[in-house]
Amino acid sequence: MSYNTPPKGGTKILPNFQTNIIAQANAYAITRPWSSEYELQLRFKGKFCYLDGKHCDEEYPFPLGRITYFDNNVWALAFYTFSNQRYEPSIFRSGQWFGSLEEAISICELYLV
Repeated sequence: MSYNTPPKGGTKILPNFQTNIIAQANAYAITRPWSSEYELQLRFKGKFCYLDGKHCDEEYPFPLGRITYFDNNVWALAFYTFSNQRYEPSIFRSGQWFGSLEEAISICELYLV
């Protein structure tokens, strides 16, 4: 894996592992200040986990980001930009292209505060 360019590749997220990821994300989400107003929703497709937010007063969720699974708690992040209506590769606060699930959520929560 190159640490100087946006990550390419990833590993398919198997259905039995998706449950663990959801539990991990929910455990982190309930510690956040927005958890009483917003719900974090996850969708999976192949190697991607899509992070969506839903306000408790709204019917439909909105995109926050897309993370790509590489290894045990090693993810790459694509932040959703509403101006372009697409997912853009993003570095983590550490300056690296890879980070944890919790770090990815903390970047995407910008839309939830």
